[in-house]
Amino acid sequence: MFYFGVFIAVLALTAILTLLVRRIALYFEILDKPDQGILSARKIHRRATPLLGGVAIFIGYFAGLFFFWERFLSGDLHWRHLIGFAVGALLIIIGGILDDKYNLRPRRQIIFPLLAIVALILGGVEIAKITNPFGGFLDLQSLFFISPLLIALWLLGMMYTTKLLDGVDGLVSGVSVIGGFIIFLFTLTTRYYQPDIALAAILFAGACTGFLIFNWHPAKIFLGEGGSLLLGYILGVLAVISGGKIAIALLIMGIPVLDVAWTIIRRLLKKKNPFRFADREHLHHRLLALGLSQRKTVLVFYFLSLTFGLSGLFLQSRGKFWALIILTVIMLALVISFWYLDRRREKNKPKLLLHICCAPCGTYISRDRLAAKYDLTWYFYNSNLNTRAEYDKRLYYVEMMAKKFNFSLLVEPYEHAAWQEKTAGHAADPERGARCLICYRDRLEKTARLAKERGFDLFGTTLLVSPYKDSAAIRSISRNLAKEFGIEFLDEDFQAADGYRRSQEVAKELGLYRQKYCGCEYS
Repeated sequence: MFYFGVFIAVLALTAILTLLVRRIALYFEILDKPDQGILSARKIHRRATPLLGGVAIFIGYFAGLFFFWERFLSGDLHWRHLIGFAVGALLIIIGGILDDKYNLRPRRQIIFPLLAIVALILGGVEIAKITNPFGGFLDLQSLFFISPLLIALWLLGMMYTTKLLDGVDGLVSGVSVIGGFIIFLFTLTTRYYQPDIALAAILFAGACTGFLIFNWHPAKIFLGEGGSLLLGYILGVLAVISGGKIAIALLIMGIPVLDVAWTIIRRLLKKKNPFRFADREHLHHRLLALGLSQRKTVLVFYFLSLTFGLSGLFLQSRGKFWALIILTVIMLALVISFWYLDRRREKNKPKLLLHICCAPCGTYISRDRLAAKYDLTWYFYNSNLNTRAEYDKRLYYVEMMAKKFNFSLLVEPYEHAAWQEKTAGHAADPERGARCLICYRDRLEKTARLAKERGFDLFGTTLLVSPYKDSAAIRSISRNLAKEFGIEFLDEDFQAADGYRRSQEVAKELGLYRQKYCGCEYS
């Protein structure tokens, strides 16, 4: 009954704090906005949502821990351990607040988790021994440098697992609730009886539950950078201070940990920075893509965490080792299954030849609207550009984006003299006049003809992105060409849903050259 009372008390406190923090985040406009630049590749929410949720969990959890300090420090732990633990968490929250507000660069974000680990180690937290799954223990006390190194690697792994897992409403906070309950039950068993750790675990479960009430889909508040790191940090520390019960934490977080490991490997194979490059290939994104709702996706993770976590209560060291092997096999099976589905999906995608006038107009619509539906090839044909320097400058950024997002690219040579012949006598025409219609048709006809010759299913153009072009004329010309060459035209409204504005935002964030004119000497 004591533990139940503690759980309810910290749940209520954290729930109240969450409402307060939400108001503060709204007041100071510390919000996670959808489709905001490059990071939108992995965002799925539709409206701006307050951040800073981790602040509520931090205050609720450590308020409870300090209030019950006598019980928490009744075993092998001392004040220096508690202070180191709390200071580390505080550093993570401070870094998270700064990141949520100012969107820090990754190399600055990592400073705070590293400082948190240093604070914890200086507080005296260590790993004295590790259970050998095949019998006995590995004593680490004689090798003084091994413990800090293991703690650093373990906590960084846990923190970045929860950080990268935080992509669906209620996922990280709910798995953390399960983690807290499993550790609570484990440390109350006769064999591993540790009432001090049980208290810390049930406090953690209560704090996460109080937040989960408002984080369940549709979420009214997000954890934020600090919160997503904090939950991994606390789970990791609880595993260490409970006597190195890392196997239990791995069973609880097994699938997320393996998902993060596969994410890092996958991005490295693509020659991308694993911590700066965002995508929608995490396991939770793949489950969503299969048609599962956010709630069902979250429940799949809950089931796996609960099943394997509870198994740890009844298994000995060797049994836990084999349970981890089973988890790894499940993850490998999932990876292979999704790879096979991707191959089938890619094989069945319609082939689209997209005429691209410049990188800013092409990058956003290709990455966010077209790449998922089409086998996409960019076609750079723009002899209308007034100088070779302008042509080379635009082509440079088109090539850069094609490489970055793995789009195939076809390039036509620069032949401005031929274009001038086609538009001869139209130098005085107004913008959107007859000269522009000749220019549109020249590029669109070349695109349609090439699409037909190369066996593409349809063609399109990024000329439709800009509000400064005559979209009606471009569509009319394209439809006629589609009939003439017997190929489908991609007749989509790329300006819908603020398409042009978003394309410019993405271009600005990626540092792309954004020209101030259409391209020819007359414009």
